[in-house]
Amino acid sequence: MYFQADKKMSEPALCEGFGDTSLTVTNRYLMRGGKPLIPVMGEMHYSRVPIHRWRETLVKMKEGGIDVVASYVFWIHHEETCGTFDFSGNRDLRRFVLLCREVGLDFCLRIGPWAHGECRNGGFPDWLLAISGGSLRTEHEPYAFYMRRFLDKVAEQVRGLALFGIQIENEMTDRPGYLEAVRRYVLELGLRAPLFTATAWGNADLPDTLLPVFGGYPEAPWEFHVHVLDPNPNYVFSRQREDGNIGRDLLGARGTAADRYWDKYPFLTCEVGGGNQATYRRRPYITAKDVTSLVITKLGCGVNLLGYYMYTGGCNPIGKTTMQESIATGYPNDCPVITYDFQAPIGDMGQMRPSFYALGYIHEFLHSFGEMLAPMEMYLPDTLPRDLSDTETLRCSVRSDGERAVLFVGNHIREELLPARPDILFTIVLADRTISLTLDIPQDSSFFIPIGWSICGMRTRYLTVQPLSVDEERRRFTALIIPGVKPVLSLDTREELPLHEGVNTVGSIEIVLTMQSVPAPTALHPLTITPLAVRSTYCSSELLFGHLSVKDEPLPDLSRDYAVRWDVEATYLVIRARGNLGGFYMDGTLVSDHYLSGDDWVIDVRGAVSGEAILRIQPFREEDRGTLYLEVPFETGDFMPEVFAVYEDSLMLGEREVRYVPRR
Repeated sequence: MYFQADKKMSEPALCEGFGDTSLTVTNRYLMRGGKPLIPVMGEMHYSRVPIHRWRETLVKMKEGGIDVVASYVFWIHHEETCGTFDFSGNRDLRRFVLLCREVGLDFCLRIGPWAHGECRNGGFPDWLLAISGGSLRTEHEPYAFYMRRFLDKVAEQVRGLALFGIQIENEMTDRPGYLEAVRRYVLELGLRAPLFTATAWGNADLPDTLLPVFGGYPEAPWEFHVHVLDPNPNYVFSRQREDGNIGRDLLGARGTAADRYWDKYPFLTCEVGGGNQATYRRRPYITAKDVTSLVITKLGCGVNLLGYYMYTGGCNPIGKTTMQESIATGYPNDCPVITYDFQAPIGDMGQMRPSFYALGYIHEFLHSFGEMLAPMEMYLPDTLPRDLSDTETLRCSVRSDGERAVLFVGNHIREELLPARPDILFTIVLADRTISLTLDIPQDSSFFIPIGWSICGMRTRYLTVQPLSVDEERRRFTALIIPGVKPVLSLDTREELPLHEGVNTVGSIEIVLTMQSVPAPTALHPLTITPLAVRSTYCSSELLFGHLSVKDEPLPDLSRDYAVRWDVEATYLVIRARGNLGGFYMDGTLVSDHYLSGDDWVIDVRGAVSGEAILRIQPFREEDRGTLYLEVPFETGDFMPEVFAVYEDSLMLGEREVRYVPRR
């Protein structure tokens, strides 16, 4: 693999109309205090998380390496009834933004007015659809009047508060005049932020007053078919900033914008998938490797704002209507009524997944070395995959400023086990020297290593470890051992020093190597559950089944009920069930639902009034075979679920063994 990476970086150009005294925007990267940086942004929807869990969740996000919290403002959550606004409790936007600042996090306001986010009507209230007719998402009346009134109320909540960014609309591809009108009105309301953005996928036509932001997901559960997906472009290094897939359920196949923004705006993201939401039709199981490999690929493609959707899951509120996307409300997919877990690093009930810890190592690197990485240009090797289906050619890239570089390797993709690749020769041409190294690339691995760095003042050729941080005195460099890669330090003299886990003393500096670790899963204590001979009439199935249909027929309710009891010391319940879908009822109220996919289903029972509930499980019928995509075996009939109690304040989940599906 040969890289011509000898171009020395020129001074970036300021992006006129963007930035302020807190954040400078150039055509290549962001700067704070005159220094480049790569912020890490994570989505958490305040109105989908109980207010009593806000602080603990934000603290977890901070500990996970998040710098900026992003959130949609869902119109239907605040004005379900025309003219009646609710910014109390879980909907208290101002309190949430202030709490973010208190915890030490910036805030990005995704103000809409249309959001999507798998929310009913994309976040629009039902009455707005009825009143506005064909004028939705335009500058025309009556929609424009109600849109301005709603934005007035949102502005009242956040006026005077420092904001990292404001996203205008979402997935609007062909109405730049409307986007500009919304932006101007937001400014008239007195709202300011260094970044004014709009999503650019779907080959969007954006006004020059909005920065384009991008994304990419491990899977595409919004797709209409139920087969293994075509190869995912998000696991291939390229200059392409969009994958042509996000939003295709609503936007259709609109193509991509090629790299038309490459020299005009920095590569910013707002929707790198921290997981994926399960839909009724498609139920992928997302692993930590699926997410970290995606992130490493995006960084290797030149991303300079790493924004996750979602980083924290949540639960849809129930009002006069349900609040989730469904075919019944005119959308292509059915989503769970309440659960919006998204298989995110922090789940809907506050549970943490291995991806939380795996991503934390990448975030630590960005915090320590973002100033170095941000100005670096992306370079592709002389040998590229012939197309997305080519899994024989190694996927890699280099980012370089001409004097030093970072080599990115992506040897993991979803649904297919990529083999080990021994003796891969990399040659990186820099401005003043050419560095060659040979690596054994482990099976199913993704990583990045430093090339030509000065490590604590020591000039090196390369280090075959993944950098993490350097101390303030620049005497201690910390890095991760890459499983399957021998840790070696190659000095500028071409002397190669083998390294080991722990402290390695080289001259006057220390190189500390650690292994990536994930805390052991929280102890689970089995509970005795009782199958009920007669299903409870106290628990209605209307919410659980009312939105679902198969082949235009209502899904027949064949569910079985199980009585679940736990003691007052329990903090969480973990449910493992086989079947189609399930509902968890406390005091006759549906508090959580789940499209069963092999993932652990978690219920937060802290503060529960009683220690008993009904678990309702709908089995698969033979008629359901072939109507949905699963990554666990399709099994018909009834199976006894397992329920476990947790007695700790936090819950760390493990991962199930991944079953690789042959591509069809």
